[in-house]
Parts: sequence; C-alpha cells; structure tokens
Amino acid sequence: MSMMKLNEPAETETQPIFVLHNFPYYPHYSDKHKWVGPGHWKKRVEYTTTELVALGARLSTMQLWKRSWTEEVKGWKIL
Repeated sequence: MSMMKLNEPAETETQPIFVLHNFPYYPHYSDKHKWVGPGHWKKRVEYTTTELVALGARLSTMQLWKRSWTEEVKGWKIL
C-alpha cells in the first residue's frame, strides 16, 4: 500500500457559485441545490438555487473541490 501524499494540494475543478450583494455563495458539498454563504456554520446564511435566482444573484464560477450535484445546475458551464 502506498503512503498518502499529504503535501500535495487537493485537486480542484471549475464549479458554479452565486454572487449576491458581492458575497459568494458556494455549493454545499452534499445537499443538492443548497448554497452556503460566508461565516461560521451556526450563523451563516444558506439559500436554495431557486431562492438565489429569485433574489437576482449572479451565476459565476470558481476553482473548488468537486461537488457531486452541481452538474444539475443549468447554464453554468457556458460561463
């Protein structure tokens, strides 16, 4: 068995994010269509995809660890 390469950075790929009032909302790692804002996990604001779109959030992209569900968000790959 080979040893883990702990000093190597984790692989990232282009993932969708929403920007609302200049704050990024990142896709939750496992909860589909849940987007988390900045801050402590007990105090941060979370929105669904539908809520962010209704609030006029802008869709953008960022290099993040892969999320399993973001392929379901339509239109972000053309950004």
